[in-house]
Order: sequence, then C-alpha cells, then structure tokens
Amino acid sequence: MKKNVLLFSLLLPVLFLSGCSLKKPPSALQINSVPTASVFIDGKSVGKTPYQSNSLSPAELSIKLIPDSTTTPLTSWEGKIKLNPGVLTLVERDFASTDESSSGQILTLEKLKDKKTTSLSLVAYPDGTLVNIDGEARGLTPLSLETIGEGDHQISLSKEGYVDKIIKAKAVLGYKLIVNAKLAQQSESSSPTSATAAASPSPVASAAPTKSPVSLPDPEKPFVEIKETPTGWLRVRSEASTSATEVARVKPGEKYPLVEEKEDWFKIRYASEKEGWVSQSYATKHQ
Repeated sequence: MKKNVLLFSLLLPVLFLSGCSLKKPPSALQINSVPTASVFIDGKSVGKTPYQSNSLSPAELSIKLIPDSTTTPLTSWEGKIKLNPGVLTLVERDFASTDESSSGQILTLEKLKDKKTTSLSLVAYPDGTLVNIDGEARGLTPLSLETIGEGDHQISLSKEGYVDKIIKAKAVLGYKLIVNAKLAQQSESSSPTSATAAASPSPVASAAPTKSPVSLPDPEKPFVEIKETPTGWLRVRSEASTSATEVARVKPGEKYPLVEEKEDWFKIRYASEKEGWVSQSYATKHQ
C-alpha cells in the first residue's frame, strides 16, 4: 500500500453564540480545497475556497465545488451536508484528475442527550477501511463508538490499494463527532509499502521524506513563504498538478527560493539540488 499519509489537524469547536434570539443558534460552515475551487451552495455561487460562513441556518445543503483551471483537468465534487445548530461543519477536498484519485472528508458535531459523554460515527469510502484511533485498531468502516473520550484524537484510515489518511479531531463533551471520509485510490505507478505504519502513533514522521539541508533564500531574489494550512504542512509535488507524486512536505512559515511559477503553482527549491511544486493557495510570493 502506498504510504502517503494525509494529516488533517483540526478543531471542531461548539459555537457559543450570545445575544441570539433564535430558538436554534446559527450554523457555521468552512470549506477548504486544493487547489482553490468555486463554491456553490444550493446552486448559488458564494465565492471560492477557502470559504467560511458563521451565520447559516441549520439545514441540509447541496454543495458543489468546481476546481479552478490548472494544467491538468480536475474532477469537480458535489454532495449534500447537514448543518447542525451551533456547531462548525468542515468540508475538505483534494482534487485530482479522476474521482477515484480524489480524496476528502466532512466533519461535524451532533448534540447528544447525555451531556457527559462523547461518541463517534465514522463512514469511509471504500467500505471496510481499517480504523485506528490513537494507535489502537478499532474495527472497519462503517464504525460507531459509544464513547471515545473527550479531547484530541488521531484517526488513521487505511485500506489496501488506497492512500492512507490521518485525521486529527477533537471530541467535545455532549456531542457526537461525525466523520465522513473518502480515500484516494492508489495509482498504478505508486510504490507499495507496508501498511503497518498506519497504526503507529506517529506515522507522519515515518512517511514524510527527509529534507536535505538547504540555504535560506536570498532576500534580494524572489522567494516563497508557506502559509498556514489545514494539515499543518503542505505537499511538494514533482509536477504542477494535484495528481503528481508527492516528493516532500514543507511547513507554514518556512521560506524557499522561487524557481518558476505557473497558473496556481510555484516551483521552489526545497532542499539542496531538489525542486518541486507547491499550490499557490497555501503559499505567498515575495519579491
């Protein structure tokens, strides 16, 4: 199985809204994607990713994401989500040339009658995906746990023939954490590796390529600074395409020499004699 673990470090806070006269507090929605995409809610254009609104009515919405044009045609995504009152729903999508090679996840919270417990409901595509929580195997999807404990958890998803995914989420007391994930199908050109690392408490460290030493960018020449990302890191790819091979990962705040730029992409020198492409959605060019 390809060991290309995707880490999503996020917090799903309950939105405590004061001074609101509504019987049900409004819902919040956040949508992120790589690359950027046009966002349509119930058929109406509302802008581009990253998109966020904190004043939506609790309801079921139809969401459509159309990725911005790149050198490689990308497949759009459409689906329905349920907004629960007083909480944030997070939608993430990593576009690729086909739906099979695309990945994503939807996370939200649902209020429980028992305010002193937490629970988890997890579905994933494909069915039968192995679930590890905090390094412990918990079963196959679809999976429902009556309690997972309050606080931060690391959810690892793996299945033969698909790219591993790791989601970091916070279980909130009195709420069910709901996770709907889609794994990307492994490409035929991918080099298979052992899937046992997916159960490790720290699989990201073993999966991320080691960087060679690289000198700081020359302040007199253009350079790229990595912005904050939902994952806490940004993929560096071999080509200017989301379907291209991941060759390294860089972190927010790091700066790298700019080698070249194309529509939606920067080519950076991320290590000595090593170059790759990063999405302009999460990088800033400095002259």
